[in-house]
Amino acid sequence: MANRKKLQSLKNDNSKKEKKGIIKKSFISGLLVLLPVWLTIFIILILFKWISNLSMPILAPFLNLFTSDSQWVEVLAKIASFFLTLIIIFFVGFFTNIWFGKKLYNFFENLFVKIPLIGNIYSALKKLFSFFATTEETAQNFQKVVFVPFPTKDSYCVAFSTGEKIINGQKYISTFMPSTPNPTTGFLMLVKEEDVIESEYTVEEAIQFIMSAGIVQPDLEPEQKKLGEKNDSI
Repeated sequence: MANRKKLQSLKNDNSKKEKKGIIKKSFISGLLVLLPVWLTIFIILILFKWISNLSMPILAPFLNLFTSDSQWVEVLAKIASFFLTLIIIFFVGFFTNIWFGKKLYNFFENLFVKIPLIGNIYSALKKLFSFFATTEETAQNFQKVVFVPFPTKDSYCVAFSTGEKIINGQKYISTFMPSTPNPTTGFLMLVKEEDVIESEYTVEEAIQFIMSAGIVQPDLEPEQKKLGEKNDSI
């Protein structure tokens, strides 16, 4: 009788643990499915509200001339302001890409960065956004995504090759190794050419990989083969 009670008690405990495990697993799975969706919608709503608010003071008075319903005015103003702001952003970008626009922009920017404190904040933010933009100019500056041995010969870090330099008759590759999760800071290293492994990652894939601390990974199979061949040759 005592053994039966113990066995029954063990079965009940195992059953409770299984139920708890199912509940925990289901809850975590639900979070993993819904959190990215919620956060995406939340960020989109914040961006929509922020972009709309930029042009709201311009459009709202005009819309009040056509309707007296304040609720409709607010809804229409937000939607119209959103698209107006996007149009303004496009034309500002287009203007600053032409010769006269570039000259004018550089002139006022040089004045702006000389303002104490404000200029420092502006410069830091501009570098941050320029890094994340990954335009053709960025891709040209970052010639290739490479693996460099750091901090030991048996471990590798993702870096961007930025040029070449001859030191004592030997070719070195200048590489920028961004830090995680803020890739705007990092290390500039001169690495022997034979120690550098070229990667097939794009600049965008490498930045995503670095910012996510390796969670967001491109196809690793060809890179693993390269690293394996390199280790076999050492």
